[in-house]
Amino acid sequence: MKKKIDFSELKKQEWNSRKNLIMDAAQRVFAVKTFDKVNMRDIAKEAGISAGSIYTYFENQEELFTQTSLRGADKLINMFRDMAKTDKINIKDAAIAYIDFIMENYEYLSMMQHSMLYGKFTSGASLERLLKTYRLLFDQLDAVIRRAAPEGKIRTYSHLFFAALNGILLSYGRFPDRAGDEALAHMRELAAMLAGLFEKNKPPVHPPSRKMKSS
Repeated sequence: MKKKIDFSELKKQEWNSRKNLIMDAAQRVFAVKTFDKVNMRDIAKEAGISAGSIYTYFENQEELFTQTSLRGADKLINMFRDMAKTDKINIKDAAIAYIDFIMENYEYLSMMQHSMLYGKFTSGASLERLLKTYRLLFDQLDAVIRRAAPEGKIRTYSHLFFAALNGILLSYGRFPDRAGDEALAHMRELAAMLAGLFEKNKPPVHPPSRKMKSS
């Protein structure tokens, strides 16, 4: 018997596909321009559609930026959540997995760097949605970090670990003297070394105080 075609499901898939196409284009644009320097025409041109079509899927530019950002963060949350569920997970696996994820989605890192650091939102609600999601991301990262640093302020360790990994990615992800597999291998090696430092020598919760030199 011939299977009946579910046109409502096909329509939903088409809707989601087009919405993701717009978010992909937005991510590329926001990766090179700050939020306040972008307009819908830029994104529409990148997506190959009319600017008016975007409003079928997103209320405004801020909503488009927010949903695009949350899409990337949700993928990371799910990745770390799945890793934290396994008994064999260690901090090295998590570090390398993060490097691999960002290298496959490098525009996402650039987007967050440009727009969150230098751009301005018009709505505090959008920023709160992003902050709430990133707190969830760190909750999952905490579960991994706890395997290596079971004492002290785990969230502080997670922040340090996250910042260090992003430093590796920003330093070598697009380094002109290294390309493709060589760059990825180098960053994986650095990430593994970083994980080793966390596992062998837990970072201090507070930096040591500096003593003033006598004049």
